[in-house]
Parts: sequence; structure tokens; C-alpha cells
Amino acid sequence: MRKLTLWLMILLMVFSPILAEQVAYAPLREGDQGQAVKAMQQRLRELKLLTGKADGIYGPQTALAVRALQEHLAANGQQIDITGAADEHTQRLLYDDLAVSRLLDLKLGDRGSRVSDLQAKLYDLRLLDTLPDGAFGQQTQRAVRAFQQVLVRAGVPGAADNGVADHVTRQALAGDMKGLPMRVPQTFNDTHPEALTPDDLYAKAALVMDMQSGEIILNKQADQRMYPASTTKVMTLLLALEALQPDRMVTIPQAAKEVPKDSSLTPVTPGEQMPARDLFYGLMLRSGNDAANALAVLCAGSVDSFVARMNERAAALGMTATHFTNPHGYHDEQHYTTARDLARLTLAALQNAAFRDIITHPSYTMQKTKLRDALLIEVNTDLFNPLSPYYYAGAFGVKSGYTRAAGFCYVGCAQRDGRTLLAVVLNDRTRNQGWTDMGRLFNMGFALAGK
Repeated sequence: MRKLTLWLMILLMVFSPILAEQVAYAPLREGDQGQAVKAMQQRLRELKLLTGKADGIYGPQTALAVRALQEHLAANGQQIDITGAADEHTQRLLYDDLAVSRLLDLKLGDRGSRVSDLQAKLYDLRLLDTLPDGAFGQQTQRAVRAFQQVLVRAGVPGAADNGVADHVTRQALAGDMKGLPMRVPQTFNDTHPEALTPDDLYAKAALVMDMQSGEIILNKQADQRMYPASTTKVMTLLLALEALQPDRMVTIPQAAKEVPKDSSLTPVTPGEQMPARDLFYGLMLRSGNDAANALAVLCAGSVDSFVARMNERAAALGMTATHFTNPHGYHDEQHYTTARDLARLTLAALQNAAFRDIITHPSYTMQKTKLRDALLIEVNTDLFNPLSPYYYAGAFGVKSGYTRAAGFCYVGCAQRDGRTLLAVVLNDRTRNQGWTDMGRLFNMGFALAGK
């Protein structure tokens, strides 16, 4: 039955151009202008027949591109006049994915946004290990072939193990995968949370833990070295709380300005004076890299000395697969942790009452300084937003993070019926995938905790 459903889906996609026959296209020719010309140019660019700008002007370059299209269609058995003018028949075939499927095929050596979109789908299926870069290399080819082998095993009509993202492959990647012999996050049945497996998570590494018993209910590569991004700031805040009294007035050091240009900022400015508490909240609610550097210097005299303390505490906590190189989590190949180590760190941090208070505040107003007015800062976490489809009642804290290399990362907690869970996800491709994973981990944890 599943194979039949999948075949029907593929056949519908294949024969959908029949429905397009009902669309009427006004003939276009050299000299014409307008949105219809621009749309045609954009399609020709997608097919790599036009390299110029889609400007809505049907000039000589556009005419040459239309002629190239017509020649391609004729060579592939279509009855068509080769004129360089886009009559209704030419336009109908232009927008018919099946008719121009060979021009849409993606293969070794191709580049561009369509390759990035393909890679994103393969990455979400965990067939591709590296993040999308828009370059169809050998890794992408292997991932395409791995997916095609699934299609062949499923008996999908027209499927072939050729390493080319052809029409059948692309349509299957864009469609419903429930009929395919593979377990993927996109097809998990959320009405049965207890059935969650590592294959049902988008994250590359994850775990969920019962905080009362310490039992890890599910783990996915929990001991795999990963980049933590701004979840690093859990350690930064813990050490800062131990070194600085919240009401102590501090002067922002020059190091606050010495962060990468694309850093997230609180912002704070060297020379500003404020209570240390404001830096704590700027660190966690705004994920300010400037606040992280400022706290490092205020606590230890220099960023390097503070990082040494971070690594000392990590060792003391048994975080044997963790190494820090900075207090904020900006990407560095030698700055890494694991889902299990991050859970250990967070459990330790949650023993600190001031830490718990900060990470459960949805917003905070930093005091006015001589350089700025009072500043309202807020947490932007869908798990806490009742209007979001990812809202999770009982969720609180702790910290998100993102860099391109780390993907989206999150460590957080949820309470229900007197039980508290801690969940970690590392290397989700998008925030929404991270929220989906967190909800699934919490649901499974509450379904199975204590059983």
C-alpha cells in the first residue's frame, strides 16, 4: 500500500504539466517588456540558458536564450519552431519541469542556489554530513546516490542510481517520504512520542535527561565532539556569578570591543559603567559576545586567564571531551564540547540560584548609563512564545547558539507533573528544526521518564 501511494504521488507530479495546459500564455517577442518577460527571464536563468539580468526587457540576449531553449526541446523530441520568439507553446514547455527536466538536472560541478537547496534536503536526511555550500562535489554526489538507492529499493518508477539529481530524484526529495524505506525526521509520528529514535531527530547530536534521576532517556551521538556556539555562555555566566556580586558597579573594559565584526552584541561600550547584573543579562538574553569578553576581563584580568578558568572548571566537572578557546562561543576549531558534557555543565550551573533566576527571565531592562538610555532586552525563543507553533508549556532556559559551523544549538529544560527534563540539541540546520527536536525530546522524556 505504501509503495502504491508513493507511485501515485510520483505519477501526479509527472503528469501535473497536463494541468498547466489550461494556462494561457500571451506570445512574447524581442522588444516586449513587462512582468511576463521578467518571469520568463528568471526561468531561463534557472535553466542556465540566460546569464544576464532578469530586467523585464526582451532584448537580443533573451532572444538567444529562447532560441537555445527551443533547440534543446527540438533535440529531445518536441515539435517546436526555432525562432527565438516565445510563442505560447514555447512558454508552456518552458515552465513544464518534465519537458525541461534535463536542463533542471543537477550534477557534479554545478553551483548555485538550486544546489544549496538540494544539499539542504540531503543534509536534513543526514545523507550529507557537511552544510550546504552551493557546490555539487563528490560528497553531494554520494548523498544523491544514497537517496536514489532508497528510491530504487522502493520501486519508484524511473528511479536510477546515477548520482544526478534528475527529475524523479528531485520530486521525491520534495514530496512525502512516508512510503520510502528510510526513517527520517520528516515522517515521525508525533502522536507516539515514546517511539522516538535518534533517526527521528534533525540534530546531529542530542540527548534528553531526567534531572531527578540523572537517567539519559535518549542520546544521539552524545559523546561526539561538536561546536557549541553560544551555549558556551552557560560556563561564562556560571564563573562570572561566582566571581562578581550582581550589584557591583563595573567599568566596561576595552576587550568588550575586541570581538569579531559579525558577533551578536548586547551592546556595551568600553568606558560605560553599570552593575555587573546588567552584563549577566546581556550575556544570556542578548547573547552578547561583548558582554562575554567584558566579564572575562572583569573576573580574571584578561580573556586568556578567564578561558583557562573555563577549561579548569570543565575538567573538574568531568567534561573530558570539552575545550574552550573563548568565553562566547564564536567559531574556533579548537573550541568544542559534546551533548553529554554540555548537559553536565548545565546541571552544575542550575545548582546556582542566581543562574536559575537569570535564565528564567523572559526580559530585563538594563540601567541607563552616560552613553545610552535604559535598554530593554528580551529572549527570542519560540519554546516560550504561546503564539508560536513550537511553544512548549513548562519549558524554561537555558541558552541557544548559532554559527554556520555549529548549526543551531540549544540546551533547555521543561517541567511537568513534578518532573524536570534537560535536553540538548547540537547542529540543527535551522532554528525551527531545533525547536522541533526539543519538543520531541521533551515529549519522549515525559512519556518515558521513571518507567
